[in-house]
Amino acid sequence: MQNSNSLFLRSGLAFLFFTLLVVTATAFASEKGGEGGGGGYERLEPFTVNLVGLRQMIQISVTLKPAKPDVSDKIKLYMPVIRHEIILLLSGKTVEQMQSSEGKQKLILETRYAANKALGLTSKDGVADVLFESIIIQ
Repeated sequence: MQNSNSLFLRSGLAFLFFTLLVVTATAFASEKGGEGGGGGYERLEPFTVNLVGLRQMIQISVTLKPAKPDVSDKIKLYMPVIRHEIILLLSGKTVEQMQSSEGKQKLILETRYAANKALGLTSKDGVADVLFESIIIQ
C-alpha cells in the first residue's frame, strides 16, 4: 500500500513538473515573439488621429520590429514618447498623402524614424522595421 502511494505521489509530482515546464516554455516562446535576430515584435495600441483639416481621421494599428532583443524592453519603457511622436507624425498627414501605396511606404520610414528618435537609436540598433496591421481613413 505504501509503495503504491509513493508511486502515485512521484507520478503526480512528475506530472506537475512537466506541466510547469511546458507552461514556462510556452510563455517564454510567446514573449520572444517573431523570428530571427530581433527581440520579437512590439504591437502598439491602435492610433486614432485627426488628419490635416480635421474633417477626416485615420485609425491605424502599428507593430514595431526591434533590431536587437534588448530593444523590446526599451520600446516598452519609452512607449509614451514613441506614441507621442507617431501621433504628431500622423496628425500632420493629409488624406491624399495616405491614399497611395507610396504614401504608406513613406509613412513606414517616417514612423521608424520617429520611434528611433524617441529611443535615441538608429534603425541598425533600434527599431528595424514598422508593420501596419490595419489602416482605416474616414
